[in-house]
Order: sequence, then structure tokens, then C-alpha cells
Amino acid sequence: MATLTARKPGLSDNLFNYIASGLLLVMAILMLYPFYYLLIYSLNDPMDALRGGIYFWPRKLSVVSYQQVWATHDLGQAAFISVSRTVVGTVSSVLCTSMLAYVLSRPNLVFRKFFNRFFVLTMYLSGGLIPYYLTVRAYGLANSFLVYVTPGLVGIFNMILIRTYIQELPGELWESAEVDGAMDHTIFIRIVLPLCLPVLAVVCIFNAVGQWNSWFDAAIFNASSPRLTPVQTVLMGMLKRAVVKTSKDVPMSNDALRSLTPESMRATITMIATIPIIVVYPFFQKYFTQGIMMGAVKG
Repeated sequence: MATLTARKPGLSDNLFNYIASGLLLVMAILMLYPFYYLLIYSLNDPMDALRGGIYFWPRKLSVVSYQQVWATHDLGQAAFISVSRTVVGTVSSVLCTSMLAYVLSRPNLVFRKFFNRFFVLTMYLSGGLIPYYLTVRAYGLANSFLVYVTPGLVGIFNMILIRTYIQELPGELWESAEVDGAMDHTIFIRIVLPLCLPVLAVVCIFNAVGQWNSWFDAAIFNASSPRLTPVQTVLMGMLKRAVVKTSKDVPMSNDALRSLTPESMRATITMIATIPIIVVYPFFQKYFTQGIMMGAVKG
């Protein structure tokens, strides 16, 4: 009986691997270095950084930029609001979106095609900013924490990912559960949610990043409620003041203000806004590729 033996890699195979590895390394450096440059720039003394020549490490290590950014506003309260809206908004959105996706994935749903097309249509049609603003105020969501959570309870793109993932699950699971007398809520909680963990992790990342980076909704709806202002809105206001070189409403000494430059402010704000997401992302990375691929095979 003939046996198959693995072919040893030849010179062309090794050459291809070396070239591919080299190209991937260059691409990784090109993508990571801008972020690293902002990090070392923010950790350098602001006035010394104006001289340029900072490429690989801080020339004059200093955390004065972070100290001054923290001193310009009550970032502790703003950070609490940002973390709260990220956690509450992500959990509630994933739960509501997954429930809708489960309902729309069931083949025995009456008018199933109509509802699927109706929800997809909302991705292409929008009433605009003014009708959205009037609607939010009509529901009494302005100047409240719920304005960060309620409008984003259902994401149609995320719903399509989860629905497609559920449709790819073996139909025998539903048949066996229904034979045992399980109702839809039992099937959803005990069977669907545990099996959909990869795609749910992807949706969690999408929602968490969107909630953490959002600042425009607070600027519009909670402008008169400073205690509900998230970090991103505070940082955006600080960045604008730094760019126009104004010190209005900035509680810093003159020496501290002179030592702060718009470039160092931008670098520091970018780090503060980006690092929390980078810290959380590795915990979901193992689910990301599997979830996004399996949840996007079919429309």
C-alpha cells in the first residue's frame, strides 16, 4: 500500500516565506510606528519636543502633559461616565440586538422576509440630524444618561452578523430542544447565546469602541449637564482650546499653560482615548476573526 510523504520545502518555498514575512514585518512597523511616535511624543517634555528629532524614545522624559490634561477638568467624573456608558450601552445593545437577530432567524416567523428587508432598509435611509434631535427631545432623553444607551439599543449591521451566525447553527438543536418542550426564551438563553459567543464578542468590540469614542451626542443633548459629560467630549473641548491658543476656563497656572503645546496636547489626548480600547481588545481577539468570518458569509 502506497504511503504519502510530506514534500520538503524547496528553495522557492523558503524564499517566498522570507519575502512574505519581510513584507508583513514592514507593514506592521508602518501601522504601529505612528501610534508609538505619539506615545513617546506625549511622554516627552512639551517644549523640548518642539525641537523635533524624536524618533525612537523620549529625549527628555516627562509626564507634565498628562498632569496638565488631568488638571484641566474633572476627568475622574468624565471617565466614570465614559466607562458607565460603555458597559451599560454595550451590554444592553448586544442583548437587544441578539434577541432581534434570533427572532428574525426563525423560519416560521410570519412575514419574516418583510421584517428583514424593513430593518435592512433603515441602514440606507436616515431622517437626518434635526429630526433625530427632535425625536430624542420628544422622548425626554435629553439631559439624561439614557441618551447614551436607548438610541443605540439595536444595531442593524450587528443584527445581520448575529442573525447569519444563528442561521448557520445546526437545525437539529432546535428540533431536539422543541421535542423536550423548551420554549423560545429557553432556547435563546441556554442554546443560542452560548453557541454565539464568537460573534457576540465581535459585536461587543464594535459597540464598546463606538460608545467609548462617542462625543457628539453628549455635546448636543447633554451640553447643559456637565456631570454627564464623557471623557471624549471633554478631550475634544480641550483640543479645540489648545489649537486656538486660548486659556479660557482652563484652571492652570501661566507657567503650566506656557509649557503646554498643541502638538503635545493632541498626542496626549490620543493616548488617553486609545489606550483603554487597546487594553481590552486582546481579551476578545481570539473570537474576533472567527466571529466576523462566520457571521458574514451570507446576507
